[in-house]
Formats: sequence, structure tokens, C-alpha cells
Amino acid sequence: MDWWRRWRADLGQPEAPTNRDQLGFLVVGALAITAIAQLTDAGSPLDLLLVAPAVVAFVLRGLLPRMPAEVFAAAVVGSVTVTVGRDGDLEAAQFLIVVMVLYVSWHLRTLTRAGVILVVSAAAPWLIARVLIPEAGIAWTPWSSACGFTFLLGRELRNQQDLIDQLEQARGALAEQAVAEERRRIARELHDLAGHTLAAMVLHVTGARHVLRRDLDEAERALLDAETVGRSSLDQIRATVAALRTHERGTDRAQGGSADIAELVDEYRRAGLVVEATVAQPVADLPGAVGTALHRIAREALANVARHAPANRVEFAVAVDEREVRLVVVDRGRPGAPPDPNEGHFGLVGMRERARALGGELEAGPTSDGWRVDARLPAAALIGPP
Repeated sequence: MDWWRRWRADLGQPEAPTNRDQLGFLVVGALAITAIAQLTDAGSPLDLLLVAPAVVAFVLRGLLPRMPAEVFAAAVVGSVTVTVGRDGDLEAAQFLIVVMVLYVSWHLRTLTRAGVILVVSAAAPWLIARVLIPEAGIAWTPWSSACGFTFLLGRELRNQQDLIDQLEQARGALAEQAVAEERRRIARELHDLAGHTLAAMVLHVTGARHVLRRDLDEAERALLDAETVGRSSLDQIRATVAALRTHERGTDRAQGGSADIAELVDEYRRAGLVVEATVAQPVADLPGAVGTALHRIAREALANVARHAPANRVEFAVAVDEREVRLVVVDRGRPGAPPDPNEGHFGLVGMRERARALGGELEAGPTSDGWRVDARLPAAALIGPP
């Protein structure tokens, strides 16, 4: 029954519509063949009248994109067979059948329908030469062979057109995918930059507000730190925008890498977070994409603590071995709440995307007294572009 399903599926394939830009080829071709037939083997006015439906069929095929191939073939084969089979004149009009087979086999995706039209078209010269006017001595084999040749040529054109269509679809899908990936990348860059900066500034301003009435010097120091963070953020935004207008790699340098991990931790300490950091010595030497990803995941994890639980104590640890680089950020104090399904949580999404892009993994979730982020990046990712 497999052959039956394949045959039904073949019959169900749609016919490619005729493009209007093919109208000129069809009309000029039909008229040229008729004129050559009249010049080489002149027929009577009645012969020209009888072959006219075949020419009209070519015109209608160009004007009606959805004209069924069987209607087109019947009009051409019937008209030419009657014309040539009447007295043998206009023998070259059989080129109309040959061209019709080429066109139909090109536009029909179904092999079954195209094959039936080929059989009928190839039989027409035999019918003319052997049944209708055998005394005229017309050779039917060249015409039938020409139908077979143009059928194969048309099927090859059909296959080529299908491949072109598939390539166009694939190119469109790849273009959409590239645009979506670029949008996700820009979203990660902006989220990381804005989230980190605002979290640090809020901590500084909050600290200044708390000590404003008790220690003006400490309040001023906190506000100066907030101003410094803001100015640094403005510089980073300018560098990020400039990099996005040139090439992607510039954004990595603008936002730092693994060598800046210690500075990142100190920045959040100055902002008021209590951070106990354990950073392995090789971390500062991590090159390429893994260093950039490590810095940004660490930044997002600390920014989340600053936004949601600034009073919690943070345990920050980075370890490196031959197989992987591991970052663990745990805050303790106030229990962590599960994510609100109505919120985007793009920070968690961005951290996971950065880890997966390098072949690593990241787990994040609430604990009994806070929140935990555990990222593992493979050592193999140390080689490659940032």
C-alpha cells in the first residue's frame, strides 16, 4: 500500500502557476512555429484555421496562471493532430506539441500527470503517420523522440526550480534566525549593562540616604560612588553603541572580562553588599568567550542580589580545573521567592543563553534562605573568539 500512498501524494502536488513574464515566450513561440510550418510546408486557409486553437491555447496558458495542464495539452494535441492528419500539410506544427510537453513537464510537480500527457503527446505523431495519413510518408519517430527529450528537460527544470525555491526558503529562515539572534544579543547587552549599573547606583544612593543624618562625609562618599558608577555606565553605553555600529567583538571589550572579576566584586562591596569571595588565581587569565561570559554571569548574579535582597550576605566562588570553569553565587539571609510568571526574568534567560552558547550549563533557583546561581563553562570553550 506504500505505492498507493506515494501515488496519491504525487497526484496531490500543486501545479506551478504560469508567470506573466512567460506570456511573451508562449505567444511568440507559438506564432513562430506556425509561421515556420507555413513557410516549409504550406497549408490551406482551413489548415491555418484548424491549428489556430493550439496557438490560442498558448496565449491562454500565459494569461491564465491556473489553467490546468490537461486542458492546455488537449487543445494543442487535438488541434495539431486534426490539422496535420487531414492532408499532411503544416507538418512542422508538431513542434507545438513538443514545446507544450516541455512547458507542462516543467510546471507540473506531479510526475503522474506529466507522464500521462507525455504518452498522449508522443502517440499523436504515430497516430498521424500510421493511422490518419499513412500515404503521406511522415516519419513519426523523430517527433515522438523530441517529446521524450523535452519531457526530460522539463523535469530537470522542475527539479532545479524546486531546489531554488528551497534555497530561497532556507535563506529566508536563516535571515530571520540571524535577526532574532542579533536582537537577543543586543537585549542581553543592554540588560546586563543597565541592570548592573542601576543596581549599583541604587545601593549607593540607599546607603547615602541611610547615613545622611548621621555622617555627611559618608553620605557624600556614597553619592560620589553613585556618580562614578553613572559616568562609567554612560561611557560603557557609548562604547556599546559604537561597537554595535561596527562589529560585535567591541562590546566584549567594553564590558570587561574575567580579569575584571575582582574589581566587579569590590564595586558591589563599596555599594554596600557583604560579599565573601573566593576566586581561583587562573581566573584572571581566562581568555576569549569564556572570560566574557563568566564576567557577565557574575555581574548579573550580583545585580540580582542587589535588586532583590541587598541585605543578604553573598558567597561568591570561582574555580578552574582542566575540565571546566565553575561560578557559584549564593546569597543568604532572606529566603528567595520563586519567579513571578508574569515577569520576563530576562536576566536569568540571558545567563542561561550565555552558558549554553559555550556548551555549558547554568542552574538558578531559590534556596531556604536566599538564591543560588551555579554556572559551569567547559574548558574547551577557552579557545575561540570572545
